[in-house]
Amino acid sequence: MTRTAAFALTAAALASTAVAAPEPFLRDLLGNIWNKVEDKLHDVQDKAIDTFGLKACPAPFLLPNSCTNGQSPQIDNLNTCCTNVPGGLVLLTQFWNARPDIGPNNSWTIHGLWPDNCDGTYEQYCDKTREYSNIREILTSKGETKMVEYFDTHWKSNTGDDESLWSHEWDKHGTCMSTLETQCYGRRYQQYDEVVDYFERTYDQYRKLPTYDWLAAEGIVPSLTDTYTLAQLQAAAQKKFGHKIFWGCTNSGELDEAWYYYTVKGPIAGGQFIPVEVVGRETSCSNTDAIKYIPKGVSGGNNGGSVPSGDYSSAFLNAEYEGKQTGCLISKGVWFTSGTCATYRLYPSTEGAELTAGFTMTTSKGPCTVSQGAELSCASGNIASTFAIDSNNYLTYEGSSQFYAKNAAAGQAQEPVYTSSSEASVPFKINIGAPQ
Repeated sequence: MTRTAAFALTAAALASTAVAAPEPFLRDLLGNIWNKVEDKLHDVQDKAIDTFGLKACPAPFLLPNSCTNGQSPQIDNLNTCCTNVPGGLVLLTQFWNARPDIGPNNSWTIHGLWPDNCDGTYEQYCDKTREYSNIREILTSKGETKMVEYFDTHWKSNTGDDESLWSHEWDKHGTCMSTLETQCYGRRYQQYDEVVDYFERTYDQYRKLPTYDWLAAEGIVPSLTDTYTLAQLQAAAQKKFGHKIFWGCTNSGELDEAWYYYTVKGPIAGGQFIPVEVVGRETSCSNTDAIKYIPKGVSGGNNGGSVPSGDYSSAFLNAEYEGKQTGCLISKGVWFTSGTCATYRLYPSTEGAELTAGFTMTTSKGPCTVSQGAELSCASGNIASTFAIDSNNYLTYEGSSQFYAKNAAAGQAQEPVYTSSSEASVPFKINIGAPQ
């Protein structure tokens, strides 16, 4: 047992004895001893953290709950490196983005991990010196490549710039978590350790909350026709999470957010997350008796049984080479045979017009354009080019349904796509199909 833990157990025993002592003078005596032990405990713990970092915090069961009766513990009596204050109520928040459709069709995606002051209020952007725009580089440099790959699928921005959302969440919320301040890591601290801990904890908690699966298990699945009640949603949450949560809706009454609430014993990194009831209102949905849960990849009926239509359509761009379907286009606009097809969003050039009249395309990476070198690219900052669809459901550019690559895609190779044979010599076509 560490010295810190031993002091904690001794202090707890003294405090219990002081309360139980029958004589006032004895209670006062033991109370004074308890105060001195508590002061010593804090002094020993502070020195230990300065040397060993967060590993010097007592085990979570020895630490106070970060919220009690809607209030944070008094900071004067705490080591804020071991208990998150004042933001002791922690929310893991998720998105369901169906318009436009973002992320897997059978999974909610990450919004963020937020500290709340136990009462519905919160602080934000608490340390300007630790606001970073290169989160991908930071995590990769720390060996978190698999986690980054997971975020590329499950932590998506509706602007197409996922990393900007990661940075925003860290800058606004992560910097306000007291147990992630740099001094909490002691002399062994290396730059960005606290950033990694924030994203690792977000990753771990999100994976414990499969909202799509939990709802589906109760018969609540995305639908263009069915609606659900708030009572049904909360019953699913209580069955799986143990408590009611917050359900968010768009202005048109479509379900788009889920917020899970926790109190924490111990630091964000390695502490015990304790599920609790939603704080404040349960929903932003205006009609709690008819909440829409719209499928991803569908925004209306369909166009001749091929591509959904509406304000925008969603599609897979399937590659056809030598008369056979061979892979598809992924989110960067390249031809690939071994990965998951990207969902392309097709926006008619004129509102209400058919796709044959022309449309622009975007993916999770951003708008799709054809460069001066005739190369297709989908990326943030692009100015979208105009495409169309022919009578055989093939993608066309400037009237041609023929596209080219320098090599036929195979295995792990990702082949750039060109609209001109002067840049590449392997011809293929791109069939527009409804997402699976």
